[in-house]
Amino acid sequence: MECVTTPWYTVSLNGSNIGYFQGKRGIRQGDPMSPLLFTICMEYLSRILAFVTNTMEFTYHPLCRALRLNHLCFADDLLMFCRGDKASITIILRAFATFSTASRLEINRENYDIYFNGMCSEYSQYVLNVSGFKEGHFSFRINQICRNCLWSGSEEFHKTPPVGWDRVCAATKYGGLSIMNGKNWNVAMLGKYVWWLAEKTAHLWIRWVNHMYIKGQNWLDYSPTISSSWTWRKICQVKDMLKPGCCHGKWSTNAGVYNVSIGYKWLQGNLSPVPWYPIFWNRLNLSKHSIIGWLAIQCRLMTKDRLIRFGVIADGHCDICLDHPKDHNHFLYGCRFSACCWKLLAEWLDVPLPDAEILDWCRRWRCRSLMKKQIVPAAIMAMIYQIWNARNICRMDNKLVHPTYAVKTVTEQVKSRGQTWKWTSKFQRLHWVAWM
Repeated sequence: MECVTTPWYTVSLNGSNIGYFQGKRGIRQGDPMSPLLFTICMEYLSRILAFVTNTMEFTYHPLCRALRLNHLCFADDLLMFCRGDKASITIILRAFATFSTASRLEINRENYDIYFNGMCSEYSQYVLNVSGFKEGHFSFRINQICRNCLWSGSEEFHKTPPVGWDRVCAATKYGGLSIMNGKNWNVAMLGKYVWWLAEKTAHLWIRWVNHMYIKGQNWLDYSPTISSSWTWRKICQVKDMLKPGCCHGKWSTNAGVYNVSIGYKWLQGNLSPVPWYPIFWNRLNLSKHSIIGWLAIQCRLMTKDRLIRFGVIADGHCDICLDHPKDHNHFLYGCRFSACCWKLLAEWLDVPLPDAEILDWCRRWRCRSLMKKQIVPAAIMAMIYQIWNARNICRMDNKLVHPTYAVKTVTEQVKSRGQTWKWTSKFQRLHWVAWM
């Protein structure tokens, strides 16, 4: 109790500690000793509730009778369970009043509500009078949320499912953008519950679920009933999804032990590395260059041929040369502006001019210089970005960018990134030599 009754505090003002004063209300919030003291207090409450529930008048909640469960406590959140009769409710409230007298911890009844389900009005009114709570009401329903949510917009937009999300959520090594697949990650997280049920761990929730739903059946072959809760049915659906990865009750990877990262990788499937990913995710590339280049190679840029298919515009001719339909091939290779840009860039790099397929050209092109192997792909990605940016400027601002200016911008960006990479690598080598 010396640590609780004799603390002193100081105030930091402009970086200096000014004055000391004694604490009059015990330890401060956030003190490392605070959780221990709170746990001791909650242990006293648990013992009171365990004592009063052994009386003849108390009746457990129907769903908690088998486990003799009457309360759950997590930090300062407390849930108490009992049957909705006067005797059980009175015993629970008296037990909490005894705890409040000893600890001086009380419920702020102004900030809490009580909800009833399946109780007659007489018992409900009795509980309100005895406890001092006010009755709460749910102001929404789940189906109402789904009807009014943000994704309930145009029906025409949602007739077409999202394109290529499996490809987008793959790692860059496999041709994606390394964006987390939220659906698979959620399934992998729920798979932890599936694994706990399969291992029959000693969690309280596992014991309760086995008593209420599984009832001694084989978990891997179990099927939920229609009357089961929505949450429980979803967990069973996750179990069916992960069942192929489980052999004889053991997970097929990671030494038979399940974890979320292993489950997520398993749900992503076996993917083959793409040979062109070092070109797009080169260390000298800017992120915006890599993204635009990736969209261009996937034919997902909003070129005029796609806008015509979506019904946004009717004119499909190129904004610069005005004599060809604007698609991805024309945007990258066919336009006179693009051809001039590639010619000037090839002269600056002192490499052969790229042909109609830049990716094939990058794979065929060989160079012994490590620096040049980094610079050439970075320049190509920057050039794709500048061509796309020039077309947007022509479309939006009605201004034409000269090819010389576009290539000059590319060269300056590549030089800047190359100089940064050179000095970083030099520093790393010097640091390694010094460490040796």
